[in-house]
Amino acid sequence: MKFVLLLSMLFASQSFAGILSVSSKEVRFNYKAEFQTSQTEEDAVNLSYSHAQHLFGYLQSPSVTGSFGIDSQTLGIGAPKMPLNFQIISDKKTKGVRTISYKVSGLMILNKLAEAQLTEQKEWHITLPYDLDNFYAEKCTDEHYSSFGDFWYFYDPFRKGCGFLQQEPMAKQVVVKIAPVAKVEDTSAHFADLRGDNGNGDLFDIATINGFSDSAKDSEDIGRQNWEEGNEWLRSLGFQERMVAKYQNRPVIEFTKDLKKADGKIIKVRVTRLLAETGIEYKNVTFAKFFKNALEKADVVIYEGHSGLGGNLDIPALEEKAGKITFDPKKRQLFFFDSCSSYSYYLSTFEAQKSKGKIDILTQGLQSYFWAELPSLKVLFMYLLSPNKDPQWSEVLRAMEKVLEGQTQMLSVGSI
Repeated sequence: MKFVLLLSMLFASQSFAGILSVSSKEVRFNYKAEFQTSQTEEDAVNLSYSHAQHLFGYLQSPSVTGSFGIDSQTLGIGAPKMPLNFQIISDKKTKGVRTISYKVSGLMILNKLAEAQLTEQKEWHITLPYDLDNFYAEKCTDEHYSSFGDFWYFYDPFRKGCGFLQQEPMAKQVVVKIAPVAKVEDTSAHFADLRGDNGNGDLFDIATINGFSDSAKDSEDIGRQNWEEGNEWLRSLGFQERMVAKYQNRPVIEFTKDLKKADGKIIKVRVTRLLAETGIEYKNVTFAKFFKNALEKADVVIYEGHSGLGGNLDIPALEEKAGKITFDPKKRQLFFFDSCSSYSYYLSTFEAQKSKGKIDILTQGLQSYFWAELPSLKVLFMYLLSPNKDPQWSEVLRAMEKVLEGQTQMLSVGSI
């Protein structure tokens, strides 16, 4: 799984462009909640965010997934889109205990089976923490990500012996109100525009980044294996290669090939591939500089690695390492963030950087696994490298999820 830790939080009004998915739908939601904490000095909105993020764990519980008749292999029913809109209703302090009441609203992506039931019901009764400081039990979370800081994402209140996480005084019931959003119509994926004169002449420029799963020192790390197998696949397609950087823990290879369109026009394809440690906590600047250059110049940018619970692609943090990132408002681009809950963390962040009609952003609504990287990447590449095809997005999304052995990571595309 692709997680590290949360290093950034967003509290702002979000734009709504709409997403298209073959496995899920977007809804609007809101609820009121109350909780207690001994943190008397922290900002009330920050604390409310810490409370609200427990939605992730609840939405990803296997028991919740099964209650909607969703395949047991699916890793949840959905996730909220960050940032959320918070309104503090009351904030009272009594004998060192602080009681905060707030209202939150926003967007959420839901599995289609869950969306159909919940939009018909209009309300969903769930539980969220009341005793925020003590809402933690190691036996009720993931064995690999078992810390208090990770608990909000990985806890499961329906696990055997964890029922107290649904009961007072540890938790309270919350009524989530859910409403559908306007239907998003299927559109062209605009791959022809990406391959055309898109600010760089006849060059079709693709940049990909593979992160390590566990360690750059492990020659068998699955992140490294995915990068190497992807390289070998490009060679099998007739791409020529040039080693740009040979460093073992941050190698870069450039692949090139000419494609011929039906009208005889030549498209020069360049695929530049980096393997690197992508965690925001790493001091090395290679990833940040490569990513900055890709965002500014490439037609397609593909990131496959840990999300860092939102931190790894945090723009201000990356700019501290690589300098100011300047997005080209006129250039059409495709971004694919193949990392856990990238719908939640990255869709709003990156759609805000581009002008209308100039960007498509592929994200995952659920946990994203390293084993699934290469199969879905190959599908996307075969569409991108077919010079005479300009498919609809629904066709591309369906094909990318079809290779996941019956599972879904709730892939979607947001377009502005």
